[in-house]
Amino acid sequence: MKASALRDIVFAHAIETAPPHEALPTAARCDAITQECLHALGKSGQNGKSGAPQRAAFTAFLQERALRVIAAAQLPAEIRALRAQAAGVSRWAVLGVLAAAFAVGYAGHAITDPHRVDLLSPSLIAVVLWNLLVYVLLVLNGLRGLLRRKPAVAVPLMPVQGVAAAPAASGPEGWLHKLQPKKMQLAGTGLRKMALTFERNWWQLSQRPRRAQWLMCLHLGAAMLAAGALASLWVTGLTRAYLVGWESTFLSPAAVQSCLNLLFAPVHQLLGTAPWSLDEIRALQGWASAGGVAQAPLMEGERWVQRYTLLLALTVLAPRLLLALWQALRARWLAGHMALPLQQPYFQKLQRDWAGRATVLQVLPYSLEITPQRQAGLQRHVAQRYGAGAQLVLLPTLAYGGALPASAATSEGAQQVLLLNMAATPEAEIHGQLLAQVQQRWGVHAEVWLWAADFVARNSGAPARVREREHLWQEFVRQHARDGGLTAQVITGEEARP
Repeated sequence: MKASALRDIVFAHAIETAPPHEALPTAARCDAITQECLHALGKSGQNGKSGAPQRAAFTAFLQERALRVIAAAQLPAEIRALRAQAAGVSRWAVLGVLAAAFAVGYAGHAITDPHRVDLLSPSLIAVVLWNLLVYVLLVLNGLRGLLRRKPAVAVPLMPVQGVAAAPAASGPEGWLHKLQPKKMQLAGTGLRKMALTFERNWWQLSQRPRRAQWLMCLHLGAAMLAAGALASLWVTGLTRAYLVGWESTFLSPAAVQSCLNLLFAPVHQLLGTAPWSLDEIRALQGWASAGGVAQAPLMEGERWVQRYTLLLALTVLAPRLLLALWQALRARWLAGHMALPLQQPYFQKLQRDWAGRATVLQVLPYSLEITPQRQAGLQRHVAQRYGAGAQLVLLPTLAYGGALPASAATSEGAQQVLLLNMAATPEAEIHGQLLAQVQQRWGVHAEVWLWAADFVARNSGAPARVREREHLWQEFVRQHARDGGLTAQVITGEEARP
């Protein structure tokens, strides 16, 4: 899922789970939006089985629904501006990191070695060794990731009524609130909670592409640090004649030869030159003769500047730029393949609604008038059990004692349902024959619903009688269904019980 689509869905999630507010759509309005989207989709996507096409269609449904929920909210401009938050790092932060790294590298070499090429330059050698250590750590971290194969999944925290009172350490809302106090205060308390919920959830869900961008910045910063040191080395060489040499209290020429040959091994391999001999290292020991004349020729300065440039290019610039390119590509891919925590109840309900978008329930009432109140109760039952997208089709009421009409089974692909009134007493010669016809024509997949709302209302003070009547009807349906193919489901108008 693309970052822009996920951001809209998370924003709609914050709107729907926020405390009631006059600027936010009600739960009934959100349910109506769900039904509008599902009915508009119809049976689209049903041909694609449980694979990528279905996931893409479900994602499109979530995004379309989110856009409608957001449009239904009357939010201030500063709250709507939160939707523009990107999934990564600001470009100004990237430019700031690069400029600071270049400046540090330039100043570091200019301060430590202003007029000479020190073969044991602390700044240049430290840059090389630090980057080599980083590469080793990256390899070890990659191996550990391959062995674990369990990447952490960023799951947004469930919004609660006390989200504003949560400690700052539990998420980014604390410091985000500090960065934007005026914006949040203008929105009011209820909308402020909604905005903080969105920021917290969006921060958590977008942390993988954002982390990849920060790694890209770090790699680019390391490359700019080396580039700054080289820039200082070359710029100083334009107006200064470098003296080349080394000095050490504890290292012998042989030790320096071993260290430099090991350090410059990549350069020797690239240029095909032989390692430095002990005589060359001894000739560069010290900086000037007693008369103030440099021991090493001035051409040695250019040679060593070139060698250090190649060394940093091979060990720092090229690897870091490649790593930065890899993280940039990875961040781009992650921003286009973000995932939602579909295991949470909010998304599970939408998945149930989506799964039932092409379900058609053809209900045949038997000796029961369908009033608007009863129809509303049936709609609630259908939405709860089959999803908000399921369609309820009510057939004309079948009179008491009437036979099952042949036209009741003409709708292809519809789920056939027989609706009985639990207030009536089951009769074998009447209801038994009807159940036999239902199973013969509709098959074992037909359903039998018992409308219990009226009987429960009349016997509100006698729950034992209600349970007795429920048990009586359920046993009656099981006994008169061949091979136990039918079961009775009790409908109270508010919730369904099997």
